[in-house]
Amino acid sequence: MRIFLPDGKVLEVENIKGKRILDLLPQSREYLVAKVDGKPVDLTYILEGNEEKVEVFDFKSDLGRETYWHTSAHILAQAVKELFPDVKITIGPAIENGFYYDFDLGGKTFTPEDLKKIEERMREIIKRDLPLKREILKKDEAIKLFKNIGEDYKIEILEEIPDEYVSVYRQGDFVDLCRGPHLPSTGYVRAIKILSSSSSYWRGDETREVLQRVYGISFPDKSQLKEYMKKLEEAKARDHRKLGRELDLFSINEDVGPGLILWHPKGATIRMIIEDFWRKEHIKRGYQPVYTPHVGRTKLWEISGHLEYYKENMYPSMKLENVEYYIKPMNCPFHILIYKSRGRSYRDLPIRYAEMGTVYRYERSGVLHGLLRVRGFTQDDAHIFCTPEQVEDEIVKVLDFTLFILKSFGFKDFNIYVSTRPEDSVGSPEMWELATKSLIKAVEKLNLKYSIDEGGGAFYGPKIDVKIKDALGREWQCSTIQFDFNLPERFDITYRDKDG
Repeated sequence: MRIFLPDGKVLEVENIKGKRILDLLPQSREYLVAKVDGKPVDLTYILEGNEEKVEVFDFKSDLGRETYWHTSAHILAQAVKELFPDVKITIGPAIENGFYYDFDLGGKTFTPEDLKKIEERMREIIKRDLPLKREILKKDEAIKLFKNIGEDYKIEILEEIPDEYVSVYRQGDFVDLCRGPHLPSTGYVRAIKILSSSSSYWRGDETREVLQRVYGISFPDKSQLKEYMKKLEEAKARDHRKLGRELDLFSINEDVGPGLILWHPKGATIRMIIEDFWRKEHIKRGYQPVYTPHVGRTKLWEISGHLEYYKENMYPSMKLENVEYYIKPMNCPFHILIYKSRGRSYRDLPIRYAEMGTVYRYERSGVLHGLLRVRGFTQDDAHIFCTPEQVEDEIVKVLDFTLFILKSFGFKDFNIYVSTRPEDSVGSPEMWELATKSLIKAVEKLNLKYSIDEGGGAFYGPKIDVKIKDALGREWQCSTIQFDFNLPERFDITYRDKDG
């Protein structure tokens, strides 16, 4: 069997049955996690002898960082349970930059002094170098285990898992329900820090329990932590919410409602300059500007499928003259109706509509964040109607235009992802394959690096996502180039081809 190390070296090993992956590796705590024939596993995974390929990952990899921060979240939870035994634990994932864990304190909050004690205890747990041991239990046994220690949230999660068997991880006296994978021991974490705490709701549901969320970060080296904290301070100084207030650009008023932005004259002037640039560049590239209403009848959203698939993100309906209306969460149905307003021929195509359309989406209050997560926003939205023969060329043009816009505003550090078919989807496999290949060809035609996001497409089509990075290296979703196999069928969109 071959073991692929992070530095590109390959180990050829024999007689692997019954051995841990860790035992086959050179002694180094740089190795964090592995994949066995493509499946992520702990380094303490015992090989069965029929495996073909093992890949080992360090902190430089996405899987390595995710595992490192996931184990750090378990260390945080253990520290809290040791200091505050009555606290109930909920979930604690790795996130893009670090980790968090949510705790039920029975209505109380962590004080700054509490957080200081928790961080000190985390360092103690790291010094203990506790092994993380994975156990497979029957679901009933796991429920009994967590019932005995009073962890009600774990029981709620377990009751919704359809599998007969589940995995738990133990480190010392602490146990948590978890799929893994994890680091071999707590001592693998070298530098760790609590960043902040805030309130959250269990499962993001405002009708459920109020929890305390503690955020943290960890690294294999103290110098990395020091550099991250320096960048974090710089990012705080450039926080758009702070600058928006200081420069008198925008505000959010509780009398209006959370997530709804008031643009002040200076901010509105900047926005107007951006919109004028946007409009000029779109017209130059053959887009036709359109304007559409902010509301539409219920029937429209039934046809589009929004009420079936997206209702929880829509504002409640309103009734006028016994007719029900919804505020629009998206512009798509309106653009389609403009296209359908008269007969179309293949000679008319491609047709490109573009709109600075204001939409409204009901985001939970706990996730709202300045201008980055809001309930009302203006979206630069375009829809292209074209023949199958025109698809690839249109994608190349849109992607090239997207990068032009981003670069015009100084964004140079971005990643491109091609997202493929998810399990639940509409459209034939042939349509998905053709569309996905068209996206990949377009990206390659422009000589752009990209990653495949397996199963990351929308249910109605594959897409290209362009994500930019901030000062902390966090990715932010910007442009999306999306196929749609759903709405053309729902709205019966047609054109007259060469054969009539």
